Amino acid sequence: MTNTVDEREIEQFSLLSNKWWDKSGPFSALHKLSNARIEFIKNNASRIISNKKSDAKFLEGIECIDIGCGGGILSERLSRLGARVTGIDASESSINVAKEHSFKSRLEIDYKCLTTSELLRCKKNKFLNKFDIVIASEVIEHVYDRKIFLSDVSKLSRSGGLIVFTTINKSFLGILLAKFFAENILKVVPKNTHDPNKFVSPQKLSSEAEEHNIILDNFIGFAPTLKIKNILKKEFGDFRLSSNIGVNYGAAGIRL
Repeated sequence: MTNTVDEREIEQFSLLSNKWWDKSGPFSALHKLSNARIEFIKNNASRIISNKKSDAKFLEGIECIDIGCGGGILSERLSRLGARVTGIDASESSINVAKEHSFKSRLEIDYKCLTTSELLRCKKNKFLNKFDIVIASEVIEHVYDRKIFLSDVSKLSRSGGLIVFTTINKSFLGILLAKFFAENILKVVPKNTHDPNKFVSPQKLSSEAEEHNIILDNFIGFAPTLKIKNILKKEFGDFRLSSNIGVNYGAAGIRL
């Protein structure tokens, strides 16, 4: 085991890897989150992008890494916006799915089956301080050692680069809704996907990130639209950005 990877969690995601692009399957919530995640990323990326670009190619020429990319749901959206995307994941089967889907989608994305620590060690630190945008979306609540992970994230970013996290708040509502309601009532997330002990509050994440020269200064909530028909169908509606960060939230900031 590396210092950041929880092998049990990687094994669980690997077993579900053939379902990454099933929009009504076990990763449906990630598909529903896509538009809100991209909106949050674009809102913050405007801080490091000096030239005015078309909305369709907003990230053109930007070096971006999607950590814990899974089957490539977010990586493909970033690539379509013009970013040069590197996607990494510790699950080989998930990376294989991502490669196959990006080939069919005619997108050039550099997928690697590596952890953050392994990426930093390869090719004489070729990836050290490389990326303009570092994204860890729905990942930090699955890592084995959060402080080492944050150190790796900081090292992957260039000075002045943007770092974006999305995760689950370690709050009463976060545990109730994102863990028990999503996994046991709606059953839109496979059982045992989340360990509430690994959830982290915005305040704690900000404090820990600052120890690694990451200044998180923008926080936003992700709120699902839940109508009666969604509950009856055991599904989430689409997510929207919200001022309520009590359950799912995004955190973004600059690496000094």
